[in-house]
Amino acid sequence: MATLCMACGVVPILAGLGVIDTHPAPDVARWVVVAAGAMFVLAGLAIINGNALWGAPAADGDLAADAPFAAKLTQYLLGTSIIGLMFAVFAWIAFGPGQRQFSSSVSIGGATTSAPGSAHTGRIMFGVGAVLMGLFFVAAAVSGAKRLIRDVSSRTSDAS
Repeated sequence: MATLCMACGVVPILAGLGVIDTHPAPDVARWVVVAAGAMFVLAGLAIINGNALWGAPAADGDLAADAPFAAKLTQYLLGTSIIGLMFAVFAWIAFGPGQRQFSSSVSIGGATTSAPGSAHTGRIMFGVGAVLMGLFFVAAAVSGAKRLIRDVSSRTSDAS
């Protein structure tokens, strides 16, 4: 799964950096394309760090209690980086300069219809997503930092 995630992120990163030409629209911000690909690469690294290196996570989704502090810090940095990149992409789509084109589709059973969407409505939806992602970033950063501090405190008290 980690390899698949990382492979999905390589093409957008290379395209965003201009290494491969994907014929992007002229108003596409290359950093947004790189950020979108980076989310997948970081997710793959988080899977490797969280499962392949340190075994199955605990019931609460955190790394195993005996995982080294460096692994927990790495997982925290990877997770907050992914959320931060998601926030940046959503915020740029919602509030950044330039034209936006959106589409909408509805599926009922086997029937699907799609149509061009309103740029105004699309920006509003991404704006709501950006605000929610920003709040999620703050919550994840604070909660993860508290867990890291608790882990350092328990390791220090255990060593005494």
